[in-house]
Amino acid sequence: MDNLLAGSMLDWLGGHQQWLGLAILLIAMLESLALAGLVVPGVVLLLAVTAMAGGGGMSFAAALAWAFSGAVIGDMLSFALGRFFHQDIRRIGLFQRHPRWIGRAEDFFRRYGLLSIFIGRFVGPIRPIIPMVAGMLDMPVLRFVGINLLSALAWAPVYVTPGFIAGRAVKWPVPAFFWHQALTLIALLAGLILLVILILKTQARWSNLIAGLLCLLALGVLSIGRVNLDILEQSVTLWLMQPHDNPSITALAAMAPLAGWVYPLALIGPIATILAATRAWQPLALIILGVCLCTGLAFITGESSQTSALAMSMLLIAMTALLKNRPHSFWTRAAFMSGVTPAAMLLGAVSLVSMQTSLVSLVNAGLLAAVGMLFALWIVERAGPITTPARPASYLLLWIPLISAIGVLSSLHYF
Repeated sequence: MDNLLAGSMLDWLGGHQQWLGLAILLIAMLESLALAGLVVPGVVLLLAVTAMAGGGGMSFAAALAWAFSGAVIGDMLSFALGRFFHQDIRRIGLFQRHPRWIGRAEDFFRRYGLLSIFIGRFVGPIRPIIPMVAGMLDMPVLRFVGINLLSALAWAPVYVTPGFIAGRAVKWPVPAFFWHQALTLIALLAGLILLVILILKTQARWSNLIAGLLCLLALGVLSIGRVNLDILEQSVTLWLMQPHDNPSITALAAMAPLAGWVYPLALIGPIATILAATRAWQPLALIILGVCLCTGLAFITGESSQTSALAMSMLLIAMTALLKNRPHSFWTRAAFMSGVTPAAMLLGAVSLVSMQTSLVSLVNAGLLAAVGMLFALWIVERAGPITTPARPASYLLLWIPLISAIGVLSSLHYF
């Protein structure tokens, strides 16, 4: 029935594209709305509708604005439901049949507080429940509104960009074999990510080592087979070299300093200082070892200086999230680490648009960061489990990437 309704709606929107913006808003709202978000195939619908928007001429900024507005409204409605009904929500039939949904969301919220709302935005099973739980537990309204706006700002590009680009790309005058190479690369990366997750889920002593070796193998395969992706790589580069009047492209180009060495250097100084000041020697060793492995491997594989800088930035951002949640269960750590994705995607987009790296070099940077982190984890954990730095250091680490980015973009590094 859901597929039938979705198909009918998409068919109707195909002939009434003036309603695409409102459709994006409603789907984003339902995706974030308590109860509705649990049964509506929001991700699939949003992908399809944003693809229509990209192919129909809607601007990227407009699509982002519609999705952002819907996500904010959906979370606010969920929060209001929690504030109004409080524990009476548990009497709803769906939650009576699945009481663990609210229980797990409450545990997640009590553990991470404000961050649970930001992280929960990107985690399907708890996305529509966390705001409702925040209302049930009487979270201050202004505090919720602030984190709701910030999380929606990060969420909208992640969920809108793939479909929008796919819709716009259908009209690109690309050469033969472009889509064959693009889909091959996507399929290989998706398979690698799935396999790494399955290996790490075993939580065995060898998990990080095997996952790291797998990423290292992928790096080697990609370097050897790079010539088979030349059409894809050259097409993307040529498209980026053309003049663009898209405000999102202009905004990404303005953030070019984040793609160079200034940003990772601005990251590692405060991170090392905080860890040393709190005598968190094991996490500090993990950071230093990861950076050494990442940059050393980049040198051995002949990657450019820009690719090495991007890899180090990705590594350090991932490390700050890792150190905050290392003692928890696997899926809690995975949910927390998923919050790194928007930052990594932003850095990658900035690097591409500013012509700092090519498409394949961007993938190589991600693989270098993964190899450096996984190998460093395996080596350091030989001496015992990684400990989380004491508060408030653990919370300060999470804000270092954002604070450093603001400092770099405001040119504070010149003083």
